[in-house]
Amino acid sequence: MNRIETLASLTKGSKIICDVGCDHGYVVIEALKNYGVEKAIAADINESPLNQAKLNAKGLYDKIEFILSDGFKNINSDFDTAIIAGMGGILIKDIILSSINKLKNKKLILQANSDRPFLRKFLNENNFKIVNEIALFDQNKYYEIIVCEKGNESLDEFDIEFGPILRRNKTDIYINHYENELNNLEKIIKNISDKDKLEEKLKYYRMLIRLLCKGTVLTYNILNTKNYYRTYFLDDLPRPTILVSPGGGYHHCSPREAGNIAKYYNEFGYHVVVVNYKMTDEAYPMPATYLAYVNNLIRKDKRVSHVIGLGFSAGGHNILEMNVHSEDYNTTKCDLLMLGYPVITNDERYSHKGSFEYLLKDKINDLKLYNKMSLEKEIKPNSIPPLFLWGTFTDESVDVMNSILLLEACKKANINTEYHLFPMGGHGLGTSDRYSAEGNDGKSISYINKWLYLSNEWIKNKLN
Repeated sequence: MNRIETLASLTKGSKIICDVGCDHGYVVIEALKNYGVEKAIAADINESPLNQAKLNAKGLYDKIEFILSDGFKNINSDFDTAIIAGMGGILIKDIILSSINKLKNKKLILQANSDRPFLRKFLNENNFKIVNEIALFDQNKYYEIIVCEKGNESLDEFDIEFGPILRRNKTDIYINHYENELNNLEKIIKNISDKDKLEEKLKYYRMLIRLLCKGTVLTYNILNTKNYYRTYFLDDLPRPTILVSPGGGYHHCSPREAGNIAKYYNEFGYHVVVVNYKMTDEAYPMPATYLAYVNNLIRKDKRVSHVIGLGFSAGGHNILEMNVHSEDYNTTKCDLLMLGYPVITNDERYSHKGSFEYLLKDKINDLKLYNKMSLEKEIKPNSIPPLFLWGTFTDESVDVMNSILLLEACKKANINTEYHLFPMGGHGLGTSDRYSAEGNDGKSISYINKWLYLSNEWIKNKLN
């Protein structure tokens, strides 16, 4: 269907429709002829398109009332469905707002050429519930149509930006459009020098990556705090689930080890859960406490057949510590564990001191606790599940000896481990491609990107 036919099809079940900004009247004509509409009001602010609509509607004059009107101001006849299409989202908002009492009990069919998130936010704040959304491509242009009715719903930032229904259905047309958006944005961010503008664009870039995951993205707060976890469930089937603990030096959680990770493991056929444990500035033991809370929750989910932990840098330390000291957190060890360039040791020769300082804060001088957090010293037989470990020889931030010391400890404890040490590349590579590089070509190394495929084979081998 083209845009006109789609708009008209959405009037099915309506008796009287009102098309504001009717242009040449094509939608009301199509609705009357093919979708069971009994009567229509065609309104426009300009006489010329209204006159053209009259010419186009030959033979339907007894069913159409033509009104020259700025929005709904001159419309006094009753109708059950309103159509506002082919203009900007801000103008559509203004039209609705100026006659909101006339529209609060109506079905609205809206198609904004721009500012769609702005329009969705307005609808949500004014007690309109989105009941249908359609993405289509017509005459080399992409369109999104919103159908709403009176009602309340809770929309998050992601729903408002990408559509609560569209982002869950993810048709090919929809995905292709936002893949093009990502491609175009990737070219732009490489040339942005202004720090604030770059961060604004990167935020949208990361949202696009989350959107393009196969799983449905939902966000939940942890223990009534600002900390949260995001689920990327593919469906309702029981599947192995990757529990991701991003890096960030215990100062923050890196977005470069979040949605992009989910994108790959969704494609491999896993559910994914990403935990942001550092939205609040709390020290030990809270980061692992938040992680354990999510681990316990997903263990109860019928869609989760196995939990496979995956941590990066300080997030690797966090998820390893949760496993090593699982009794401290009243949680269950992961079934399998994967770590990328993890923070491990407090050995002064190799320690990433910033991570320990942010984790322990005023407890940093507690020698017993400080040593307990040097996790290679805590590895005992059966203390952690089988391990997949990878990193880079030239890591400039977390010395590769962190992983070597962990590997040595796992060897002594007879913990089955697969280790991949890449000869090049720095720290924080994530998926080591465009999705984590965010315009920095130095962090996109296809050779290192292989770790994802190796990990997938490792998981399959371990679970079969």
